[in-house]
Order: sequence, then C-alpha cells, then structure tokens
Amino acid sequence: MRTSTIPLLLLLMVSFTLAQEGPVVSVTVCGEATIFSGDVPAAREEALVDAQRNAVEQVLGVEIKSQTAIQDFMLADDTILSMISGHVKDSKIISEKQEHEFLVLEVECSVVKELSDEEAQKLMRNFSCVVGFTTEIDGKIVDRDERIANKLISDLVKADFDVRDISQLMSNEGFKAQFLKATKGQNVGAARWIGRKMLSNIVIVGNAKLQLKEKKEVIGFAGPVGVYVYECWMDARAIEAESGQIIAQYAAPLEGVKGTGNNEDKAITDALVKAEKEFNKDLISQLTAYGGRKSRPITVLIEGIPAYNDFLTVKQYLTNIRFRDSEVSDLGFEKGKTSTFRFDYSEKMNLIALKMEHLPNLTVLERTENKVTCRFFRAE
Repeated sequence: MRTSTIPLLLLLMVSFTLAQEGPVVSVTVCGEATIFSGDVPAAREEALVDAQRNAVEQVLGVEIKSQTAIQDFMLADDTILSMISGHVKDSKIISEKQEHEFLVLEVECSVVKELSDEEAQKLMRNFSCVVGFTTEIDGKIVDRDERIANKLISDLVKADFDVRDISQLMSNEGFKAQFLKATKGQNVGAARWIGRKMLSNIVIVGNAKLQLKEKKEVIGFAGPVGVYVYECWMDARAIEAESGQIIAQYAAPLEGVKGTGNNEDKAITDALVKAEKEFNKDLISQLTAYGGRKSRPITVLIEGIPAYNDFLTVKQYLTNIRFRDSEVSDLGFEKGKTSTFRFDYSEKMNLIALKMEHLPNLTVLERTENKVTCRFFRAE
C-alpha cells in the first residue's frame, strides 16, 4: 500500500478504535492488486485496501471512488479522509493466491456502518470546508444552480483550504432536508450535522435570493431592446461544526446588488457575479484570520531511527503531512536514539497520529494533545 500505485486510503478503511461504535457487519470479500517487480508485500497491502473498499461498498451500498493520491511515495495530506461515515474496524486475510501478475486475497472484514458523533468530532479537520448554497430566483429555489458554490470552492482551493464535495451525499436519506435547513434557513444545528457527516469542521452555508425588479424596453441601434434588472441579496455564514460558533459571516447590502441584461439569464448572471465578488473576498479573509489563530507547536518523537538517510526520509515525511503552517525543525540525529522534530500545526492530534500510523516504517506508540511518539521499524 505504500507504493506509487496505491489507491486513496480512505478513513473508512482504517482500523481505528472507536469510543462509541455504530452497528458492525461482518462480510467476506475479495481484493486484488498487481504485483510490480516481484514486490508481493506491497501488492498484499494494496489488495487488502481493495478488499476493505469492497466490504464498505457492500455494507453501505455506495460506490467509493478510487484515485491515486500519493506524492513522492508519501501519503498526500487528504488521503486518510473521506466523506463516507463507515469504516473497516478489523480485517483478516482468509486466503491468498497469485494469478499471473495479480495477487488475490479473500478477506473477512468487520464494517462499522456509521461513526458516532463523538468519533466524527474527533476526526474533523479544522481546515476542511463544506460549501452549500441555495439560489432562489423569484421566490423559487433552483435545484441545480451551483454557480455561487462553485466559485467559492474555487477561491477557497486557491487560498489553500481543503474542500469536501457535498454532492456525493445529497441522495442520502435526510441529507437534502438538512441541507436546505442549513442553507436557506442558516440553521446552525443542521450545518453542524453536515460537518459531522463530512468530517469537516468548517461548514459554509448561504442563500442567494434574486428578484426581478424591472423589465423595460429601450430603443437601440437595431430598434427596441428588452432590458431586465435583477437584484441579488446574498447571506452566508461559516460555522465551526465542533462548537457551533459562527466564525465568519456575510450579509448583503440592504438595497441588494443590481444586475442587468437583455434577457433574464444574463441579468441574473450579472447580479450573481457582482454579488459574489465582494462576498468571496470578505468571507475568505475572515476564514484566513480564523485559521491563523488555530496553529500550535507540535512535537514528534521517533524512536530507533537506524541511519541518517532514514532520518532525512522521516523528516521529509513530516514535511509532507505538516499541512501548510510551518517548516519542520529537528534537534539532530543520533543513531538508534530518539529523534525529535517540531513544527506548527492547525489540525487535531488524532489526525496527525492517524497520518503517521500510515507512513512507511512508522508505528504510533502514544499521543497527547501536542505530542506524538512513534517507533521506526524495517518492513520484512
């Protein structure tokens, strides 16, 4: 699983001890992987992940999208996160066989159907945003108008925020009702519910309301031309899902923002573009300020690193998972001793430990609020 061909390692596939688990279902599934350059152990880990994905799909009845998410043989920042609530608690390989260049495993998996609210809260990411917007035109909600959401998502990604795709859960039972409560009604409880489901600590919800204010005819070079005028009012807030605190808010000017065009669609688009420009800038500046208050110093202790090259490799691993807040510093290398690394980080220790547990050659021994201790090992 730690080669450049591995699929996205989802949270739902991680064996993780839960304080309060949902229903557990045991299933037997197959998983397979290609054996590259005779590396059977790597293929075995990849096939196990494939089996775990198949187990979750079978139990939850959802298709899990697989994608490569590896950077320089190190897990990318979001590879252990998922929008799906279930996960594999335990897995046991029953049989293994090679078929030409493929390794095929038969695996028994215990699948937890849903994370508890308590456990979901532990694993929420501080800088993972869920964006939900409704657009109301002349008193009617337009289901598929995602212009505001898509533009805000684009701007958030450019500002270095991780954004979760809410659309995959819209068909789930009860989700759309909560979505409408959170967006149109700016309901904090519904927004927090969505955040827990998406494992995102920042939920941005809003509503764009457009109303036809004027329809007139003017004389142009080619004769009479119709002119439509729409006003747009946009309200939004960013809610911290863990606490329910409103951490950023935007309210449209009382008079609204006017957009014009020679047909309704052009007038609506003009009003939305004008409204969203100031809105996005204001909201993202508030979120950036919020993020700056979240960083804190983290200490990582690695026991038993055998060689200096391994020490440098571990440091590079940490650089890859540190998100974006600081450079990784160290206190020097002593063969076989405990090496100490430090960096600033904005996420919860649960997430740092979970990432480190799935880095090559590392196993987590202990974690506290601001420190995680690991042991270096050589894979057989």
